[in-house]
Amino acid sequence: MTEPYAWEDVDGTIWNHRTSLRDIPLYTKQEWQGLTDEELREMLGYGKGGYIAEYTRNFVNAIEAKLREKNT
Repeated sequence: MTEPYAWEDVDGTIWNHRTSLRDIPLYTKQEWQGLTDEELREMLGYGKGGYIAEYTRNFVNAIEAKLREKNT
């Protein structure tokens, strides 16, 4: 059997090690989710139909790729 990647305590806190016998082992990680265009427009204050320039989307994609790399 594989080792858990983390442990969840009774309060819902996630730990990278077991803190008590009541901790629940976690075996699967949540799949990476990038920002949608709608979320990006909202963050940039563009409104629902605002145009996202290609260089802006490329910059966001580069940031997401680096974060994905660091968190896998």
